[in-house]
Amino acid sequence: RAKLSMPSRSLGERFGLFVRFARVQFLPVVLAPLLVGTAAAWYASHSLNPLLLGLLFLGSASLLIASNSIDDVYDFVNGVDQVSERMFPKEFPGWKPIPRGLMSVGQGFTISGTFYLVSLAVALYLAVVVGWIALAMAASGILLGYFYAAPPLRLDYRGFALGEVAIFLCFGAIPVLGAFYVLTGGLSPLPLLVSIPSGLLTTNIVLTHDMIFYDSYKAAGKRSLTVVLGRVRTGRLTFVLSGVAYATTILLVAVGRIPVFSLLVLLALPALLLKGLPSGVEKPVPEYARMTMRVFVHSILFSVLLAAGLIL
Repeated sequence: RAKLSMPSRSLGERFGLFVRFARVQFLPVVLAPLLVGTAAAWYASHSLNPLLLGLLFLGSASLLIASNSIDDVYDFVNGVDQVSERMFPKEFPGWKPIPRGLMSVGQGFTISGTFYLVSLAVALYLAVVVGWIALAMAASGILLGYFYAAPPLRLDYRGFALGEVAIFLCFGAIPVLGAFYVLTGGLSPLPLLVSIPSGLLTTNIVLTHDMIFYDSYKAAGKRSLTVVLGRVRTGRLTFVLSGVAYATTILLVAVGRIPVFSLLVLLALPALLLKGLPSGVEKPVPEYARMTMRVFVHSILFSVLLAAGLIL
């Protein structure tokens, strides 16, 4: 059983393990759609409440950390991370603390539970101050994030793209619509429409990330969409989803639903092309790791530019 010798480690070492375990570097994937929702709220009402905005970012960041943590716990419990640990070299940058005995499953549950409680506390406060819909949206995000890998649903293990649908909602409609509701006190088709590109591009991050772990996921029986499609077809799918994200934005500008400044998203095209065109052959694993970071940067840049276009 994996154990963590926390008392013998310095504060910096413990913090480093937490950052690695919770994948804190991916916080922008939830903060970017929140920014889009905030910009949509500004576009609709030309007013913002700094306190509510701060609480939105706190609750959403806590929820992402909780979801990442519980995902790692159950990937270990389900045997996936043990397979990855055997298949990848020790110096692999994406190694995880639990399989290496640097953190226990119990400690993983504690970290995840703590941050779930923070996000739930924020949601309860917002429900009292703004309305119950804030709690309903937060609860949706909590449940989808938890059951992404946790039993009995294990959405990302089923082979029907359920995990990818959960990602699309958790990093698209839920944060964008949630931010809009909290900051304006109402609902509108606008945030739902502008959430589509953010959800699609974040889904691309997960699809590309799973190309790195394709062999270990397949060996362990984790049937994410990337495993079902294979690396080559998944690469093509990511370009299709990117095209839909751009086409959706252009269409919304053309029909007058969002301002013409939203076409700033076209400045993100070079970042997309840096990813490389779809290939008919598989690439070495390190190339998929580099590709994942490029897809990550493109997704965040697109959302930031879309938010800027809504604000201008």
